[in-house]
Amino acid sequence: MDYLKEVEKAAKEVLSILKEDYSEEVYEEALAHELRLRKIPYERQRNFEIIYRGYKVGSGRADLILNPLWYGKGGKEIVCELKKVKKITDAHKRQVQVYMISLNIDKGIVLNFGDEIIIEKINKPKRELDYEVDKPKKSKKKIFDLLQEVAHKVYNYFGVEFLYREGKGEESPLNIFTNAIGVELRLNGIEYSQVTFPICYKHQEVGSFDFDFVFSNGEITNVYSYKKEEEIDENLAEVKFYLKLFRLKKGYLICFPAIEGKKVLVKEISF
Repeated sequence: MDYLKEVEKAAKEVLSILKEDYSEEVYEEALAHELRLRKIPYERQRNFEIIYRGYKVGSGRADLILNPLWYGKGGKEIVCELKKVKKITDAHKRQVQVYMISLNIDKGIVLNFGDEIIIEKINKPKRELDYEVDKPKKSKKKIFDLLQEVAHKVYNYFGVEFLYREGKGEESPLNIFTNAIGVELRLNGIEYSQVTFPICYKHQEVGSFDFDFVFSNGEITNVYSYKKEEEIDENLAEVKFYLKLFRLKKGYLICFPAIEGKKVLVKEISF
């Protein structure tokens, strides 16, 4: 069976009946039903873990897996990410690449319900996740030098694909990078806490500010992503304000580029 041709026919049938006025979720539900009617094997919302040096740092789920292994008909599985957008962008392609890497699936597509059905094949990056569990080693490096090292290590491991990934909260791309930095710090013998400080007005808590890493000496580190240089300056100003507010003397910013061609930056803030 040529799964892509059959899925394309099914998607065109869905679009011909529903037209262009519905949400992505509606098209996914309708396509799944059409695939069942046509006896095309699939699996919906397959969960996966994102692993860094043997430790879980995030999770996600793929919309559809075509020709799943449990179907038992041979051939390779295909990651299928559904979209309802005007144009398939690099961000959508990178998202599929994340799923392909995490699920170890070589074939992937973006299927878009636009004015017409567009299917774009995606190449799997030459990158694999490391599932071997590393053990801690005590580092003698200064914290700034260590942060420089681990930030570049994390970025080189995941690549920009993971910063293109969609997601919120625990599944957000930046959270994955932050968790991976946490793994690196623990493996280097650095103890830390993740702390939320209250913002008070006349003894009433009216807000809060989070520090990603608070070390035993009172120094902090926060992790950000950026597209433009001015975003770094804004983040520096924000963290400096809260360092002063909470009477902390020193902090660091790790800034990951959300677009290719820019550098990983580690900035020091002190008074």
